[in-house]
Amino acid sequence: MRKTLTTVILFSFLVLLLAGKSLALTKEEASLILKDLTNAEFKILEIREAPLQGFWEVACEIGQERKIVYIDKNSRFIILGNILDRQIKRNLTVDRLKDFQKADPSSLPLENAIPMGEGKRKLYVFTDPQCHFCFQLHEELKQIKDLQVFFFLYPLNPSSYEKAKSIWCSQDKVKALEETYQGKTLGSPSCDASPIDKNKELGKRLFIHSTPTLIFQNGKMMEGYSSPNILENFLKLNAGL
Repeated sequence: MRKTLTTVILFSFLVLLLAGKSLALTKEEASLILKDLTNAEFKILEIREAPLQGFWEVACEIGQERKIVYIDKNSRFIILGNILDRQIKRNLTVDRLKDFQKADPSSLPLENAIPMGEGKRKLYVFTDPQCHFCFQLHEELKQIKDLQVFFFLYPLNPSSYEKAKSIWCSQDKVKALEETYQGKTLGSPSCDASPIDKNKELGKRLFIHSTPTLIFQNGKMMEGYSSPNILENFLKLNAGL
């Protein structure tokens, strides 16, 4: 009797396991659905259960942007927005996108950045002129040897945007950036400040929502600042592609 019962339990478990696998959304099925949504080229990165009951979560690249698409398990409903968790006060969609956050350093438009320092090692930083943590990071980076940093001005509000324009139009951009960090008011020289707008567009494509955001030579992205010793370790760990 015990042997029969064990066999029944194992058989039931196998049936449930196979049923679960058959119910999983495949990349082929997701591709057919995405073809109905966009004419752009796309690539499916990963499919898993969504935090919203009854939906699959499809992480994909559409054109040059990474997106999360939610597809209901009957393939009828599709959600192209963000899922917010009121209990933990988090944007689950944005958090998930950060898992895939990576950049190609070779494609970064360095002509739109402010270089500082000399060295074989490179670091790319999106910075806001009114960001206190950006100022702290700036001072930490000056202590690291054999490093060239490229600062992409990335103002997060209108007042920062005006300061960024003044910095970009200054003859000595690094000095102007440091003085702005320190709270000094710059003049208002006139020049082509379109690189700032291009930086904002680039940051949006890379899902950069806060400053400072660092991009290492292997494309790894990191938010916030650290001590010189910790930064040195990150530079070593993320040295190349």
